[in-house]
Amino acid sequence: MVADVVRFAVGLGLAWCAVMESAAGALVLVAVGNGIAVFFSSSSFALLPRLVPADRLPRANGMMETGQWVMQIVGPSLAAVTLAFGGAGRAFLFDSATFAVSAVILWVLRRELTAVPEAGARDGMGETRDSGNATDAKPWVDFVDGIRIILRSPAIRSLLLASYGVAFLTACTNYGLIFLIARSLALGPSSLGYIYSLNGAFAVVAAIAVTALAKSTHLGRIMALSMVGLCVAQVVIGIAPNVYVLGVGVAISALSNAPYNVAVSSLYMSRIPTAYLGRVEGIDTMVDNFANVLGFIAASLAVLWWSPRGIFLVSALAVAPCVLLAFLRVAPASREPEAPPQGNVEDMEVKA
Repeated sequence: MVADVVRFAVGLGLAWCAVMESAAGALVLVAVGNGIAVFFSSSSFALLPRLVPADRLPRANGMMETGQWVMQIVGPSLAAVTLAFGGAGRAFLFDSATFAVSAVILWVLRRELTAVPEAGARDGMGETRDSGNATDAKPWVDFVDGIRIILRSPAIRSLLLASYGVAFLTACTNYGLIFLIARSLALGPSSLGYIYSLNGAFAVVAAIAVTALAKSTHLGRIMALSMVGLCVAQVVIGIAPNVYVLGVGVAISALSNAPYNVAVSSLYMSRIPTAYLGRVEGIDTMVDNFANVLGFIAASLAVLWWSPRGIFLVSALAVAPCVLLAFLRVAPASREPEAPPQGNVEDMEVKA
């Protein structure tokens, strides 16, 4: 809720920068907004398992993934219309208002949650779940506990390590696609917009499908197969001789990306103790961002010294060990459904 209020203020500041034509101020505010977004995503991620029963996590994550992809299509379209008819200042004001609405919704939700008489969060069946001693810990202890949870559980560790390969691959794709279209295929800037629109459309279809069909026992296999699809998409995009083959690669990527996100989110929530989920997610976000930075560096070096096509092929090869890890360690461990573990980190069962 606080993160949304801060981003509301950032939107107002960006509106002022647009009117005053202050580029430096806008860059600072964008950096602040991106940093605050990490707090929002981590806290919302930790909140969902407290609201939804374990057997409904795949469907809930699928609905959220569908909504996010829909808004990635609708949002830029509304922004373009607002920018065209109202100018940049009004566009930022409109954007700021959406965060204010989100903060109000979260405020209402928080009032309902804090109205529960017993300590702890309620699960989706109306029963109170013990949150352990996590709420009394101090920030540094929180961080150490998050590290201990990751080190004590091979299942959690394998899941996180496998996901970092996709973070690296995604960064390479986001950077390399711009230069592939502009330099290798010699297409205009509008082609990039068409490609992203195609990606969003297929991602919405995939998100809806996984929401309706995904089962808890299949999440590990969905994750592993989706990673294979992402690697295949990288190869198709890297060797694409024209925009039509490029579109096929983007479609494969979108059809794989949405199920991957749903599977990974649901597996996180089912394997990490609910009381410690925010801590592990914070550490995971930190490492995930580092993997993104490595991907951007690798992509920039490949574009500078080699070819935009090369980064797609190299990234697919680099992710191969993570795909193997997903098939060998993540997929077999998810065949039996399990509720999110509870209690203290010392009580966690370590599965080899």
